[in-house]
Amino acid sequence: MLPVLSLIAVVIAINIHNTAASVIKPPDMPIQYPEPLRVTVDDDDVPASCRDLTYCTVKPKNYPEEKFNKMFKDYKAAPQPVMLPELTNKYGEEENCNSIITNEPLYQVREKRHKLWRTVVQAPGHAYIQRVLLEKCSDEGAPCFESICMAGEYKPVCKQKYYTWELLVSKGDSNETEKIIAELPGSCSCNAQKVELKF
Repeated sequence: MLPVLSLIAVVIAINIHNTAASVIKPPDMPIQYPEPLRVTVDDDDVPASCRDLTYCTVKPKNYPEEKFNKMFKDYKAAPQPVMLPELTNKYGEEENCNSIITNEPLYQVREKRHKLWRTVVQAPGHAYIQRVLLEKCSDEGAPCFESICMAGEYKPVCKQKYYTWELLVSKGDSNETEKIIAELPGSCSCNAQKVELKF
């Protein structure tokens, strides 16, 4: 009986050793994901001055303007960018916040900061230029309307507002286009900001 118990003990020891070895040893096969990973960082073709924005007015070196001019050669009138309506509650035209206003063609745009960059269609040879009036705060967070008396827990500060625009963009390397919606800086307004009260 003793030899049978010894044999069982040896078999158990070998099984434990093999199990431990298979747990410790990394698999020889590479990890496979169910679908390809999508890389969302595509800033290589975007100028450094635009990388933290949702738009770029700097024309890239490899911008396909000739391709877009050929695409629009038979068009007589083409729709321009459209600002989608947004209801706001504005009391006056004077905002008391310093801003920089530009009206330049857009060359690259993305729907949000974490989304992929898209090439905006510009065909200046056929009078199709997508310009958007951009207004960016010079000093976001600066005080404004300091003469207005507000409740002690609020203070007026300049805040960047974004408007939603519909733009025509290229669909990759093909001759196809599509419309996307992008949020672009549209105004710099004075807003009430809650102040942390310290006791």
